[in-house]
Amino acid sequence: MPTHPSDESLAEHEQLLLRQSIRLLSQGAEPGVAVREMLHLLSELVGLNRGRVVLPDPDTGLLCIRHAYGLTRDEVARGRYRLGEGITGQVMQTGETLIVQDIDHEPRYLARAVARSTLPEGTVSYIALPIRVEQRVMGVLGVHRIRSRRRALGDDLQLLRTLAELMGQVFRIHQLIEERTASLAAENRELRAALQEQATPATAWGIVGEAPALMTALRQLEQVAHSDATVMLLGESGTGKELFARALHLHSRRRDQPFVKVNCAAIPESLFEAELFGHEKGAFTGATTQRIGRFEQAHGGTLFLDEIGDLPPAVQVKLLRVLQERVIERLGSHQERPVDVRVVAATHRDLMALVQAGRFRLDLFYRLNVIPIRLPALRERRGDIKLLLQHFLSQLNQRHQRNVLLTPQALSRLVAHPWPGNIRQLFNVVERLVLLSHEDRIDLATADWVLRDEATHAPADEPPTVAGGAPLRLGRGPRAPSVVRPYEHVRADERDTLRQALQAHAGNKSRTAQALGLTLRQLNYRLQLLGLDGKAASPRRTDKV
Repeated sequence: MPTHPSDESLAEHEQLLLRQSIRLLSQGAEPGVAVREMLHLLSELVGLNRGRVVLPDPDTGLLCIRHAYGLTRDEVARGRYRLGEGITGQVMQTGETLIVQDIDHEPRYLARAVARSTLPEGTVSYIALPIRVEQRVMGVLGVHRIRSRRRALGDDLQLLRTLAELMGQVFRIHQLIEERTASLAAENRELRAALQEQATPATAWGIVGEAPALMTALRQLEQVAHSDATVMLLGESGTGKELFARALHLHSRRRDQPFVKVNCAAIPESLFEAELFGHEKGAFTGATTQRIGRFEQAHGGTLFLDEIGDLPPAVQVKLLRVLQERVIERLGSHQERPVDVRVVAATHRDLMALVQAGRFRLDLFYRLNVIPIRLPALRERRGDIKLLLQHFLSQLNQRHQRNVLLTPQALSRLVAHPWPGNIRQLFNVVERLVLLSHEDRIDLATADWVLRDEATHAPADEPPTVAGGAPLRLGRGPRAPSVVRPYEHVRADERDTLRQALQAHAGNKSRTAQALGLTLRQLNYRLQLLGLDGKAASPRRTDKV
C-alpha cells in the first residue's frame, strides 16, 4: 500500500530531527543549547509541543524545569515538583514512562506549569519519559500531544525514547567534561603551588635557600603580602630581616610606592620624634627648615621599623596613636596629617620580656605583633650554606670585577664551619676571600687562613710558652676579628720572646707569627729591626695573602 504524503513528510521530518540531534551530540554542545534545539525541532518538525526537561535542583531537591521550548518564563518558574508528585514526580521516582491520554480526566496531571486554558480545545495528551545516565534516572522529558494527530502514538513514543536517550548522552558527556575539567584544575593548582614553592626562594622573593624553616617563613610572607596587616619579623641579628621586609613590600599592592627603613637602634632618643613624624620650621633650636618625617615619606608604601625593641618609651606612646588612628602631627604643629602606611617591624630581642620588665608597652606589642614571622638562624639552615656561598661569590665577583672560584675542598671547609654571626658574617668572609685571593681560585689553605679569625673556639695548637708556663704572645689582648691586625710598636725586650718562639716552632715563621698574634709581615719587621736571624722554611703562598 502506498504511503500517504503527509505520513511520508512526517517520516522525513523525523529523520531530520534525529540527524540534527546526533550532530549536536557529536559537536559537544552545551546541554542548554543542545536540549533546547532538540525540543525546538520536536515541536516544529513533528508537532510534539511545549517540550520541557525537568531536573533536580541540587540546593532544594525539588524537580524544576531547566530546559524548555514553547513555555513562557512564568510557566517555567511554576514548573516545580516534589519527588513522586504529579506525573513528572512519579516518572522521576519510578523511572517508568507515563502516558496521559486526556489531561482533563487524569487527576495526577496537575497543570501546574501550563494552564489548561492556554492549550488547544479538544483532547490533549501528555507524555513523560525518564532521562537516564548510566541506568540512573537523572531527569524527565515531557511533551504535549494533540490527540487528533494522523501519526500513530507508538511512532511518537519511539521517537521520544530515542531523543531521551540522546539527551542522556548530552548530559553524560557534559558531566565527564566537568569532571575532567575539575581534575585538570586541581592538578594545575597543585603544580602551580609546587612551582611557586620551588621558585619562591630565588625568583619570586629574591631570597636564597631551600630549608624547611625558611620555606615556612616565605609561605607566611606570601599569605599576608597582599594585605595591609602589620608584620613582626623575629630573629637573631644577621638573619636577613631587612631583605624579608623588602620582599614583603615588593610583593604587596604597595610595590610602586616608597619603602622607608628606620633603624630604631641608631637614632638618638632626643631625635626620635622628629625623625619619625617630622617637624615644622622653628619647632626647636636648629630647626631652620620644615622637614617631613619617615611616616610621611612612606605614605602609600611600607615603613620598616628595624630593632623596634630599642624604641624609647615616650615615642612608643606616639607610635601607638599613629597605628590606631593613622594620623601624625609634626613637631611644632597641631595639624593632624593622615598617613597610609603599612608597618613592618623587626627585632632580635624578646619583646614580651621587655614588656614584663616595663620597658615596652603591652598595647603597642599587640598592635605590632599582628602577624609574627620567625626568621631561621643560619644554624637552622645548614643545607642552604652551599647555596649562599655560591650566590655571594657570584655577587661579589661582579662587584669587585673578579673571577674567583672556590675549590671543592675550600667549599666543604666553609660549609662545615660554624657560623655564629649568621648570614652577614658569611657574606663578609666570602668578600674577604674574593678580595685577598691572588689567583682565580680559593683553595683549602686560603679558606683555613681566613677562617682562623672567625673561629669561636681556641686553636688546636697550643701557643708556645716562656719560663713559668705563661703563653707567649706579643699582640695585646685577644686576637682582632679581622685579617689586618693592629700595628704594635717594637720593644727591645721582645728579642728573647721572638727567639724562644722561633725555637719552639723550629724556625717556621708562619707558625711563629700565628702563635704571637702577628702577621708574617709584622714578624719579619721585628726580626729585621731587632737584628735576629730568622732563617726558616719559605712560607706558603697563603701566608703572604
